[in-house]
Amino acid sequence: MMSENFGDAFPRLRRFVPSALLDGPWWDRLVERVGELPSWLTLNYAAFEFRLGDPAPAADYFVSVAPRRPSMAYYVRLGEAAKPGSAEAALGRVYALMNGAGPPSESSLTGWFRASMLEYDIAEVPPNLRPAPGVFLALKPQSELDEAVAGSRTPYRLAATIANAVGWEEDEAERLAVERAFAALPRSGVVDQIGAAPEREQRSVRLIVDGLKLRNVPAFLKRLKWNGPAQKVMDTLEEMRDMTPVFRLALDVSARGVGPRLGLEMYRPKKTSDLDYWLNSGRNAWRPVMNYLEEMKWCLPQKGDGLRAFPGIERLLEDKGMSILYKGINHFKLSIEGDAVEAKAYAALAYFRLYADPEGESELG
Repeated sequence: MMSENFGDAFPRLRRFVPSALLDGPWWDRLVERVGELPSWLTLNYAAFEFRLGDPAPAADYFVSVAPRRPSMAYYVRLGEAAKPGSAEAALGRVYALMNGAGPPSESSLTGWFRASMLEYDIAEVPPNLRPAPGVFLALKPQSELDEAVAGSRTPYRLAATIANAVGWEEDEAERLAVERAFAALPRSGVVDQIGAAPEREQRSVRLIVDGLKLRNVPAFLKRLKWNGPAQKVMDTLEEMRDMTPVFRLALDVSARGVGPRLGLEMYRPKKTSDLDYWLNSGRNAWRPVMNYLEEMKWCLPQKGDGLRAFPGIERLLEDKGMSILYKGINHFKLSIEGDAVEAKAYAALAYFRLYADPEGESELG
């Protein structure tokens, strides 16, 4: 029997995603874009990127992929079956190395990363196009690396790895620019993720920087030679520090240096060490943030109402038994470029069957 796929399972959950956030032709595009992926891969953690200033009820979609788990093995198999030279084949090769395949000289990749996310662009992509997903590799903390692995995981090699993962030719100037960005980090700052989107118009490497102290941000931006409105960044962080005291910076680095757009990723503090801490942040935790974004005209009222209604827990009685659906908000992002500010929300569903599912694999256990 064939395993249930996303297109089969997700329509049952449609009523739990507010129509202001996802509806109409954008719903159809989402199902068309990732509908063939297995439900065990896409619904254990179904993450959406909602554009809060855009009236269109559209969303991009993320899939979580973990080393040495069925999810990564699935994409390795897709890469092996893909057209040689394609982005899918390139991703499969890098995932195979992360899973321990390949010669000993490349085996260090198995210890560099703790997870990966694939971003399927949908909201701004014409219906007739199916670009390969963006790839984000989450780095293991330096303290968790053994000496040999720590010595091999240089910024230079990380830049080469993400280029390989999306099927790009390696670029010496790009790798050196990534090295300079790492060198500009203050003592407390760390790169948590490195990513790239293979088919976006402008080639760049995304660095997600964590651990920054607010007082160190201006000097960090100066060392990066970022030519954007640094004071606006500081004013925004100051305004939101009581609502979202945890923040990360998203930088786009190319062979020409750091790009003009800077992302501020805003989080609630973790209350537990659980990776799914976002499930514990209910509607009230995020209400001040949504109110503030609406006051600043960065979030449309209908999008704010949709987000306020999103978090919760649902118990579903299905033909085969009971299931649980968790719904939560992970974080918000404010992208600053010149005078413009774009707000996005990152929300997720976690769908768990409380009965045996012999048709599919699982990331659980």
